[in-house]
Amino acid sequence: MDKKISLPGWLENFPSGSGPKYMAIADAIEQAIKNGSLNSGDKLPTHRWLADVLNVTIGTITRGYAEAERRRLITARVGSGTFVTGKIWQQAQFNVPQEPESAVIDMSLTLQVPAPREDILAETLQTIASDSQRMASLLDYLPEIGLERHRNIIAQWLTTLSIDVSPDNILITNGGQHGNMMALQAATRPGDTIVSESLTYPGFINAARQWQTHHIGLPMDEQGLIPEALEQCCQQYRPKLLYLMPSLQNPTAIIMPLERRERIIEIARRHKLLILEDDVQFVDSNKRLASLYSLAPDLVIYSSSFSKTLSGGLRIGYLCYPSHLRERLVMAMRSDCWVPPPLMAEVASEWIESGVAEQLIRWQTEAIARRQELMKHYLKGMDIQAQTYSFHGWLKLPEPWRAETFVRQLQNKGVKVLQSELFAVGSSAVPQAVRLCISSPDSDNKVQFALETIRDMLAVELEPIYRPLVF
Repeated sequence: MDKKISLPGWLENFPSGSGPKYMAIADAIEQAIKNGSLNSGDKLPTHRWLADVLNVTIGTITRGYAEAERRRLITARVGSGTFVTGKIWQQAQFNVPQEPESAVIDMSLTLQVPAPREDILAETLQTIASDSQRMASLLDYLPEIGLERHRNIIAQWLTTLSIDVSPDNILITNGGQHGNMMALQAATRPGDTIVSESLTYPGFINAARQWQTHHIGLPMDEQGLIPEALEQCCQQYRPKLLYLMPSLQNPTAIIMPLERRERIIEIARRHKLLILEDDVQFVDSNKRLASLYSLAPDLVIYSSSFSKTLSGGLRIGYLCYPSHLRERLVMAMRSDCWVPPPLMAEVASEWIESGVAEQLIRWQTEAIARRQELMKHYLKGMDIQAQTYSFHGWLKLPEPWRAETFVRQLQNKGVKVLQSELFAVGSSAVPQAVRLCISSPDSDNKVQFALETIRDMLAVELEPIYRPLVF
């Protein structure tokens, strides 16, 4: 006779009726912490063991632990398990609409790690609203380049990234994508040829298509764009603009070495080729190399935003540009939206000056480092490129997998990622790979579940399309 497995004390009254089981698990953990049944440092059962005991799926346990983690009740440690932290948040902070049991874990977008930014924003808006003179300065028609005090704060912010720029050479934008479009309009005309790496940010591919340019993708190696390919392209097509992400390439997570950056600048200078440097991705400031803009401020337009560092919803970005492009950029901004909403720039400025920005970045750096460790652990031995601070990883699939098939089957198992073809420029050769964004799920437990699912899928070979006849 099988020995009956008893429930842990904190789950003895686990409900058997209707309602989401994963929410009941999180509620039970919270109640157990409140009444002392669980204490800080206690280790929780494994997902599989608890699923067997409660007669539910492993996915339900994962979602329950994820909900408890979102409430800051527990935390997962790579290779060790899940432990109680013991911290109870106020109910209002986690009283959000419940997701359906069948919700997909979305790892398709490089979003900032979820955090209680809504409370920070509410406090910031109250601070701004309490100063009538400050509020009045945000309600008039403003210069196209934005308020001087906002540009001064951004210039100071950039010094922490070792970028020295005058506030007079900063244009505030509605996020990084808007900044890229402004740069395209200022530096090129419809019909011009522009170049980038063969795999690049889909948003720029779409912007280049909308602006009706001839977009050429150039070959890459493990250091990014190949200089010899750029040289040949310049000689043959005389492009007007080169788009690059040297600090952290999207989607491959490659960091371009300094020597490669200098070589590309030398080629661009000889051929009078402007460079658009996209630095939107989250990068550890202690591990940055010299930006292309710092190396050649007369040749480079630097595009970035606060979407990955502070909040995507603020929609505040900025361009640093050569002085000779000022009038074109001002005209592009005037015809597009006149000026980005100054209230959002005021919020970002307040966060920078008050130290909130630094706190959010420090917290996010720690969270991403944990998740990168999870990816390193669960995808060990696989061909994946990532950085300790990057929001994503670039996974090359083993044979016989094809990216389209892998993405479709993975989504059927509850995990969404993007396939390589979406990042390809024109008819460029496309590797069989996928981008995994570990930043967007709202808990480490969801990241762990997704990575386990990916690992398990890659361990199973595809069924052949045609089976040989057996006689």
